[in-house]
Amino acid sequence: MNVRLLTSLFLVLVLSCSTLFAAPNPAPTGTVGGKLLDQESKSPLDNITVFIYQGSSDKPVKVVNTDEKGVFIFSDVLPGEYRVEASFLGYLPFEEVVQVLANQQTHLGEIVLKNDAKALKVVEVTGLRSTMKLEVDKRVFSVDQSIAAAGASTSDILKNIPSVEVDAEGTVSLRNSTNVIIWINGKPSGLTSDNQAQVLEQMPAESIDRIEVITNPSAKYSAEGSAGIINIILKKDRKAGYYGSLRAGVSTPLGYNVGGNVNYSSTKWDLYANLGTRAENREGNGSTNRETYTTIGSNTTTEYMNSTTMRNMKHGGLFFRAGADYHLNDQHTISLSGFGMNGSRDFSSDVSYNYFDNNKLPTAVRQRNSSENGGHNNYELELDYQWEIGPEHNLHAVLSAGKEFSPSTSNFTQFDVASNNSFLNTINQDGKGSEDEDGLEFQLDYTHKISEKWKLEAGWKTNVESRLGDDLIRNLNGTTWTNFSKNLFDYHEQIHAAYGTLTGKLTPKFGYQLGLRAEQTIVNFTSTNELTNIAEPHEKNYLKLFPTIFANYSFSEGSDLQLNYSRRINRPRGRALNPFVNISDSTNIWVGNPDLNPEYSNNFEMNFLKTWTNHTLSAALYHRISEQVIQDIRYLDGGVMKQTPENVTNSTSSGLELVAKDKLFKILETTTTVNLFQESMDGFTYRGQAYDGTNGFSWNVRMNGQVMLPWAMMGQVSGFYSAPRLVAQGTMKAAYSLDFGLRKSLWDRTLQVSLNGQNILNSFKFENTTVGPGFSQVTSNQFFGRTIRLNVTWNFGNLKPKEKEEKGGNQENSTSGEGDF
Repeated sequence: MNVRLLTSLFLVLVLSCSTLFAAPNPAPTGTVGGKLLDQESKSPLDNITVFIYQGSSDKPVKVVNTDEKGVFIFSDVLPGEYRVEASFLGYLPFEEVVQVLANQQTHLGEIVLKNDAKALKVVEVTGLRSTMKLEVDKRVFSVDQSIAAAGASTSDILKNIPSVEVDAEGTVSLRNSTNVIIWINGKPSGLTSDNQAQVLEQMPAESIDRIEVITNPSAKYSAEGSAGIINIILKKDRKAGYYGSLRAGVSTPLGYNVGGNVNYSSTKWDLYANLGTRAENREGNGSTNRETYTTIGSNTTTEYMNSTTMRNMKHGGLFFRAGADYHLNDQHTISLSGFGMNGSRDFSSDVSYNYFDNNKLPTAVRQRNSSENGGHNNYELELDYQWEIGPEHNLHAVLSAGKEFSPSTSNFTQFDVASNNSFLNTINQDGKGSEDEDGLEFQLDYTHKISEKWKLEAGWKTNVESRLGDDLIRNLNGTTWTNFSKNLFDYHEQIHAAYGTLTGKLTPKFGYQLGLRAEQTIVNFTSTNELTNIAEPHEKNYLKLFPTIFANYSFSEGSDLQLNYSRRINRPRGRALNPFVNISDSTNIWVGNPDLNPEYSNNFEMNFLKTWTNHTLSAALYHRISEQVIQDIRYLDGGVMKQTPENVTNSTSSGLELVAKDKLFKILETTTTVNLFQESMDGFTYRGQAYDGTNGFSWNVRMNGQVMLPWAMMGQVSGFYSAPRLVAQGTMKAAYSLDFGLRKSLWDRTLQVSLNGQNILNSFKFENTTVGPGFSQVTSNQFFGRTIRLNVTWNFGNLKPKEKEEKGGNQENSTSGEGDF
């Protein structure tokens, strides 16, 4: 299979979809929409709930939230008389009666919500906007409304999002699976499994506008990531005039953050820039208790090893982002943007090992002191072109290029002492490494809403990446450094993809989407032992199809039911494929596996969404069947623990996820997520050792609450609990944490002071029990303890409304004409 064949498949797919347009049209419907603006600033009001009622009914027919531009749209509304309502604390309620006509759009234009001076004077609070917006195909979380974002990292914010977990090492998982793809502004942006944790720790949360969680993406999205996609959208305000902020903060253990952003908008230009630096100091600890079994004949002897670890990690760096949008006219926009990061990470640890014989008498002591200094430099430049051909008819092209460079150095000293305190040995070792990556991506998306009942989407995406990794580990013999291990890893990857989706309506209540994505993957990599000059070339070239099926049924009174299916892939990359033997820790050795194959999954999901005036409930039943599952396998070899990834077996994961969003007493909003799941993995054999399959039930719960307090204050509390669960080769114990935040606004929100704390009970840690051939061990790790942050933000700007060209008079609150929404 080659790119030419893939192109042919793409064209056939688009033509095949087009032939379906001759199907009978269901009953005609209309559309109602508008845009909500603040009375004083004329800026958009995002994430505001809007209701539409039929006649005099007190039960809404549909409920939607405004987007980041303040826009709301009710689609597929049957003809008749309706009442549109919107209300928000601190504003007078809006209500207007509209007449919906078949196959026509009813424009309410720009709706200005007036300030309720009486309510603000009595309560003395600022408005409370929802931090989460539930949609059928994704959930959107507003970081701008999170107090915890002040002075925090992106990794810190992800810990507070339903369905998402971040472990002690910074690894992100979605619905209990680490096979999740993380994007920045809809693209990988240099994030890989090797650098993901480091980048998210360095990226300031204040630079984020919102986070989208897509658990079962359609064919329009990349097929990568069996668990789904987490899309981080960076801020790019489009407020009229100029607007910006400056911030500074301190944290304990000793850390700081300083930054600012500025935005300018006019009829033709939208300009924005963000610059910030941060540094944090985190302390942690760990322990390992291992039992090693040796059987000779009928006798089994046991040896014991206990270790304790003290860690210190310092990380930080500079983050910047800037861009410009030029609006040639109402239809054409050209954008140029870029972002970059210069990050650093210093890590040190002291580990004490104690060894005991079968009678638990001490046999030896080992002390290991190590340090590692690394950097992560990431840059990306993007050229964007948007052509708005007509309503929901557009062409979008993006060309981006990225560069990443990650150098590192490490050294350690190890002392071995016998039980009688006699000196045995000293090992001195240092290492140097670097990874240089270049990426180029082109994407073209075409969307055409043929009618109220048919919409076609098609596109092409090409992604080309090259990575060069260089690792050296050497020992000190006397006064001379000698080469011990040196490896050059040269990796090249091309992914060419074409997709097409057809969205249709059989009835006003029942709709569907059929999609197909074809991805051709071409991988070439070479691992060269530079001491022996022995190269190991590897090549993979395969074309795979990834279908998606979505069906949606809308009940009355704001209820939706959706069934969907998608096929996904998890490609191994980088460190997982590199056969380099990493001996930087002589007691725990990592070895990559160049023979790894991709992991595939078939994902089934049923979602039910019910919305009331002050309450929203989302229930999702999901079932994931995974093939060629990649797991890290641990085994003892000559008394040394080794670890390597393998395609070991198949697995299934089924669960029920409940998300409830409630507004209580007009000043309190809570979001509660409960995830109940059953995981099973087939048995497998590795290195002659048979492993039994696993089958276990577990659950976790997360609750976020934000409350408006007197004197323009807002508070937030977030709690998380994860019950014990089965993992590969063992079990994971329960884990829990509690965070809080408090924010005070001064001088009409010009100045904001926030205080927040993470892991305030100092309880967030992970404890695993691992069982393998000839050993069992219990490992506990806490990579950071309690953190308290104090931040101050000053907002400035004129916030003047953007001037618009007159098109047939003032359209504010109009119910006809060409209103812009």
